[in-house]
Amino acid sequence: MELHLCGMNRCDCPSELDEVRLEPVLAAAVPRDRLLVVLGLETGLRISELVGLKVGEVWQADSPVRVLRLTRARLKGGAGLRARAVSGRQIPLNARAGAILREVLGESSHLPREALFPSRQGAGRAITRQQALRVIKKIFLLAGCDPSRVWGGHSLRRRFVRRVFDRTRDINVARAAVGHRWIATTQAYLDLAGEAAEAAILAIGEVPPAVAGESCPRRAG
Repeated sequence: MELHLCGMNRCDCPSELDEVRLEPVLAAAVPRDRLLVVLGLETGLRISELVGLKVGEVWQADSPVRVLRLTRARLKGGAGLRARAVSGRQIPLNARAGAILREVLGESSHLPREALFPSRQGAGRAITRQQALRVIKKIFLLAGCDPSRVWGGHSLRRRFVRRVFDRTRDINVARAAVGHRWIATTQAYLDLAGEAAEAAILAIGEVPPAVAGESCPRRAG
């Protein structure tokens, strides 16, 4: 399964993280942590949305659900004065998401109301947002990411947006997939202007093949 997240020894962001480097780290992680990272990469959910998931939302009748449904109240901005501007989300679970759910949940029985990411402190509690962020950072660093950078839940979310955009080359599709209300937010995630600027700077310095190696003509005197 592809996880195009550097062919380099060090990478600056998860979009450049080679799956060859990530897969062994995920394989060595405990099931809960492996599920957290993979599900984040395959759904684009915010970290608060991930840690709030219950088993029954992703696992029914001994198999993964085909579509993950989140009500408006579960989403960022879904409560309060501006709640009407936020809609619930329906996120199809792809083959990789289904595979990790089968791997983690398929070997034992679980109650629908159980936290999908349970705390080791027990009592049916889910891990906190801070605990989830520590898990994600640890896995990224073990996989070779730059320790001077900030790694967290949005690293997974940004990578999700980039993968959707790279597949479709349609920013509106990427916006819809991640659930952004405004396309400007999606543009900020992708940094398309920065990429275009870099390509343009490199392009203007290229020497045309026809004149490469030619000397400048002398002026008649």
